[in-house]
Amino acid sequence: MNSKRFFRTILLLILCFIFVASARLDAQDDSYHNALGLRGGALSGITFKRFQFPPTGVIEGIVGFNYTNGRMLSITGLYEYHFFISYRVNFYAGAGLSVAFNRNDFELPLEAIVGVEYNVETFPIQFSLDYKPAYRLFDKQFVFNEFALSARFYIDSLL
Repeated sequence: MNSKRFFRTILLLILCFIFVASARLDAQDDSYHNALGLRGGALSGITFKRFQFPPTGVIEGIVGFNYTNGRMLSITGLYEYHFFISYRVNFYAGAGLSVAFNRNDFELPLEAIVGVEYNVETFPIQFSLDYKPAYRLFDKQFVFNEFALSARFYIDSLL
């Protein structure tokens, strides 16, 4: 099985899981603690957010493929602080660390993140737009081209 077909199969399985899981969720719940979804941008993949230190401390994990910065597989862990404008809209900022690699290279970037998040009122889903610059420790190089759009489903009833 080639890598493109494998990647498509994994994405299809993840989408099926998300849609099945969303059928079990209560869209009228006014809070969420866990959300799982897809991220599209320079780093595309799967994103998971957890309010670990309520009400404002969030841990986010991203596993994906970075198409523009060396075509690398990346695993990212971030701590974010959320500034609530309302329940539906909030801004966030944070920092973390990534491990990124491909056949020929290994990177350990320090990451920063700023973004805005919108929680849909009638469905258990949220959308976020963020900017995630990085500093590559080994190359001593800044990377500034990481904008992304994410869509996540609340998965509280599954955990």
